[in-house]
Amino acid sequence: MAKLNANPNVEASASFDIVKPGVYRMRVKEVTEFTAASGSTCWRLRAEYAQPEQCEKLDGAPANNPGTVLDSGLVIAPAEKQGKLRGMVEACGKQWGDLDSDDLVGLEFDAKIDTEEYNGELKNVIRRYLKQK
Repeated sequence: MAKLNANPNVEASASFDIVKPGVYRMRVKEVTEFTAASGSTCWRLRAEYAQPEQCEKLDGAPANNPGTVLDSGLVIAPAEKQGKLRGMVEACGKQWGDLDSDDLVGLEFDAKIDTEEYNGELKNVIRRYLKQK
């Protein structure tokens, strides 16, 4: 059993800061596979900000807790719907071809980050993966 030595001075973190829309350097933190409601097999990407100290909240204040951004729309099957996934893989600097999701963890990419409303709350989303030059 794991033991926690609780810090009595720590404050509960209610949520991540919403980061101002823009182009950010991101890092692949985790990729998991799931089946979408449509029946498609997808990868869910969890990306973290590679340079969190450069993030600003919507009001221009520093984002002290930018958190991570999820993208659940990376279809791996059926194969004809892999366009967005290819864009993500190439943005990570990998050549498009067969690969394991673990090959992407730790790689960095540039993405256009935006905001959208989900269940009445604002969240950050990856709007577009930017191909490396």
